[in-house]
Amino acid sequence: MRAGQGGAYDVALAGGRHDEFGLHLRSSPGGTQLAVLSDARPGEPLAAIIPLDEMAHDRLLAIERFIRSMHRRHLPDSRLTDAQRRRLSHMLRCLDGRDQKASHFEVATALFGRRLVSAADWHDSAFRYQTHRLVRDGLKMVERGYRHLLRARRRHS
Repeated sequence: MRAGQGGAYDVALAGGRHDEFGLHLRSSPGGTQLAVLSDARPGEPLAAIIPLDEMAHDRLLAIERFIRSMHRRHLPDSRLTDAQRRRLSHMLRCLDGRDQKASHFEVATALFGRRLVSAADWHDSAFRYQTHRLVRDGLKMVERGYRHLLRARRRHS
C-alpha cells in the first residue's frame, strides 16, 4: 500500500479474504485490518466511515495506526499496557488448560514453572490463588468482558 495519484492510497486489492461485505486486508502481517467494500476500485481513493459514537476516538486512532503502518511507521496500540497483555495471555493459557481438563495445579506449573509451584505447599500457595483468579477473570472475559479491551484508556485530567 502506498500513496498514489492525488494522495490516494493504493491498496493491493488482490490479496486478503473475500466475504459478503467485501475484501478484508491487513496493512502488514499482524497490522491493522481494513475492510474494503465490494465496489472499491484500484486507483480510486478509499474513504473511512466513522460512526460518531462513544467509540469514535478509538476508531480514529485505529485509522491513524493503519495509515502509519502503510508507511512503515508503526504506532503501537496503547489500549493495553504490557502488564495487561501478559495477564490476558495468562488468562487464555488458563482457559486452554481448563479446556484440556488440566488441574489448576498443572496450569500453575505450566505458567509459573515447577521450581516455583510446589505440590507440598499448593493448598496455601499464592500461585494457587492467582491461578483461580486468572481462570475466573478469563471466564468473565469470554462471557462478556472482552469488548472493553477495544476501548482506549483515557487520561484523566
